[in-house]
Amino acid sequence: MKLREKLPELVTEAIMVALAVVVALAADEWRENRQERELADRALTSIRAEMEGNRQELVDNREANRALLESVQEAARTDSIPDDFSLTYEYSLLSEAAWETARVTQATHFMPLERVQSIARIHGLQRLFQESQDNVLAFILDVGTVAELDPNAIPRRARFPLATAVGLETVLVEAYDTFLARLDEEQGG
Repeated sequence: MKLREKLPELVTEAIMVALAVVVALAADEWRENRQERELADRALTSIRAEMEGNRQELVDNREANRALLESVQEAARTDSIPDDFSLTYEYSLLSEAAWETARVTQATHFMPLERVQSIARIHGLQRLFQESQDNVLAFILDVGTVAELDPNAIPRRARFPLATAVGLETVLVEAYDTFLARLDEEQGG
């Protein structure tokens, strides 16, 4: 008899315990989701700052590298090297630290897929640009060999790697601008 009298009380207590467990699990999941969003937001803030810094590095070097390309193209057209000819290329040191950190910490798992794909495409383009700069630098470091064979060939041989680097620099700045503008639009500012 006592069990029958206590049964409603035991059922109520069991329901309360089950409800408490469900609420605790929901709170834990909410906290975990919040931490994941915060991690993704911090990573995106770092990636944004990195892209802005990389963009500025490119913009700071753009005019000097375009002037160099014009000089090289003019010397290649005339097939002679002017007295003031110089192969001074402004190398842009671009960072990938924020992107790599986001990947290593798995913050990218908590970002929208389209955003991660956009960032990955930009970093792929950034790596192509870095390779093109390395090609320019390799040519400049080896210019003595070209000069020994035919000094007037220097502009003709420098033209392609330099044009590639300058062209990719323009494309990369545009990619940064597009991504940053879209991010501003999404974030309402």
